[in-house]
Amino acid sequence: MKENIALPFAEARRAGRHAPLQRHRGRLSLSVEEQSGAHAVLALRDVSPFGVGVESSLLVEKGKHIRLTYKEADLALIVVGTVVWHKPLPSTRADTGKEQHHLGIELRPSDVVKNIHFFRHLSGVQPVNGNGA
Repeated sequence: MKENIALPFAEARRAGRHAPLQRHRGRLSLSVEEQSGAHAVLALRDVSPFGVGVESSLLVEKGKHIRLTYKEADLALIVVGTVVWHKPLPSTRADTGKEQHHLGIELRPSDVVKNIHFFRHLSGVQPVNGNGA
């Protein structure tokens, strides 16, 4: 029986991250545990099978669990993770006049198949072999 062993966060952080595709037709949003409603993600900064960097007008505290949802036509991809860090963005980057934050989100390791599918779709990285793995 093959064990599913997650990489320690520091090691996963060193894994290759990719800039997201710029031609997405869909919409990315995030929801925070214990809060109703979804909030639009202003920008997807980077993505890997282990984590995601996003820009949001919503400050989400470290340790909060979030759900990222990407919807495009009849496709809906959902991943779950934990905010591991956040920092304010310089006010010169804010087009709306609202404060914006860069959030670092570690994806839930037990959802590796969903995480990889999300990563592949948003980054454009294709499987190495022909069977989708």
